[in-house]
Amino acid sequence: MERLLKLLVLLLLGDACWSLGLCKSDQICISEQRCNETDDSGSGIFGPRILGRSCGAGLVCCDKAQLESYEASMATRRSKQMPTGMAIDVDAKLDYKSCDVRSLCVPRHLCRTGTVNEDGRFILKPRIDNASNSGCGIFESCCPIGDQLDEKDNRVRHQLNDFKYKGCGYSNPAGLYYALVGYNDHEARFAEFPWMVAVMDLQGKYICGGTLIHPQLVLTSAHNVAELGADELLARAGEYDLNSNEEPYAFQSRRISNLWRHEQFNRLNFHNDIAMLVLEQPFQLAPHVQPLCLPAAESTALQKDLREAECFATGWGHRHFSAPRMEHILKRIDLPVLEHEYCQRLLRRTVLGRRFKLDSTFLCAGGVEGKDTCKGDGGSPLFCSMAGQNKRYQLAGIVSWGIECADKDIPAVYTSVPHLRSWIDEQASKINIKLEEP
Repeated sequence: MERLLKLLVLLLLGDACWSLGLCKSDQICISEQRCNETDDSGSGIFGPRILGRSCGAGLVCCDKAQLESYEASMATRRSKQMPTGMAIDVDAKLDYKSCDVRSLCVPRHLCRTGTVNEDGRFILKPRIDNASNSGCGIFESCCPIGDQLDEKDNRVRHQLNDFKYKGCGYSNPAGLYYALVGYNDHEARFAEFPWMVAVMDLQGKYICGGTLIHPQLVLTSAHNVAELGADELLARAGEYDLNSNEEPYAFQSRRISNLWRHEQFNRLNFHNDIAMLVLEQPFQLAPHVQPLCLPAAESTALQKDLREAECFATGWGHRHFSAPRMEHILKRIDLPVLEHEYCQRLLRRTVLGRRFKLDSTFLCAGGVEGKDTCKGDGGSPLFCSMAGQNKRYQLAGIVSWGIECADKDIPAVYTSVPHLRSWIDEQASKINIKLEEP
């Protein structure tokens, strides 16, 4: 039993928390709710045994001994309540929470009765009502105990071994393993755009978005990291739902060895709003972690190509200006790239005034009512399809600033990646990295 309980503690922790290395050796990374539920120290008197640090979105460092004690008592209680001949396999079951009579919340791909559509993918409702899902998360199913699959039977993880990288900029158009239903085309599918990066602080708090352009390089906006040093940041690739750790492929986190902001970045007007993060160790490429292609240096032909392309922005920012909170599922917004002079004319109709001049380091996209990047999307990518290449994309811009959000004829402003391509190449050359050409 002692060996099984120790194994349980490892399962509860998860790979992501170990990789951050934020908890002490006698603690594990777990949800704050779970830590409070298992507290045996005298609720309301001494408080739960939690450090004042966080190890991820909604997660805290919690005493291992506390969890071992709680799970041991729960195992004893359950064995007394279970009819003869119906004992539960403790090693496989106790890391999931109860959701119904003899049912537990488990990842959908580990439940035989999970809803699967015709092409074999699991159906996912991104705005699922917890009441209708018995309190389980969107990636979980309230699964009868007898229908649960062992991790060794998880075909989703097995397919990681068969992954072959075919080049930068390739999306997963239908996503991986989950089919979204009941959504309004604003949510990205799981792993649809594998270059999306979440830039976090060391406590796992979201700071801004970023774009993977090489296994060891991330581009973001200078203004979002203007007050931060490399030793204060983490880059997280493969993230999808900020409120869940149940995705079939775990995210990867890396520390930052160097942070280079553009030397001419202007904090007042955001000119040259670009920064490069150099990772201590490269990301391991996988179906949900792959770099985006970079465009060629700016030219009239390239500008025309971008305006005619299919372009998207992604991020976890607010859906609109008055939205009370950020989105926890990655957004997907289709936006047109606008001609520079036309965008300047539109922006001059706003509070910026008739003499506003749109700097050459910017490009514009949007101006469509109800579709826009917004607060919290800074540093995230704007990317466009490449002519003649199906579902392959290149980075056009980096979310920089805007006037309100999602208003008609008021486009958002992005750092122009083509205009700053030479700067990007110069930074990469400092560490002898040659960026991939599509």
